[in-house]
Amino acid sequence: MLTTKEKKGRIWALLACLLCVVATPSYAAAVKGTLPSGDRVAIEITKTPKLRYPRRAERLGVEGFVLVGFDLSKDGEVQDLRVIESQPRLMFDKSALKFVEGFKFSIPEEDGDSVPATDIKFRVTFKLN
Repeated sequence: MLTTKEKKGRIWALLACLLCVVATPSYAAAVKGTLPSGDRVAIEITKTPKLRYPRRAERLGVEGFVLVGFDLSKDGEVQDLRVIESQPRLMFDKSALKFVEGFKFSIPEEDGDSVPATDIKFRVTFKLN
């Protein structure tokens, strides 16, 4: 039988583990894009850079998100990078755009040829640890 002190210790340890899991950023392994044929396909994200939390937002204790839109060239390069929505407005835009710009993707194919993809969206969430 556990003492009250031991029970409290285990509860705090469990909460600490949960907070570690919640604070660890995770990103989708793939995004959806539209091919020239009009088909929507999953495009694998093969590399993501480190996400930088804006200093001002961190200092103020602000959290938020940015929904980024972009296209992918047939060479796998990010093109037409744009902010679709952000909360709070403008606070995280620059950091989110730089983050997504650094992504590397598997190159989509149609009939064995590399093709561009359009109408891709990715949500970048900013949460303080």
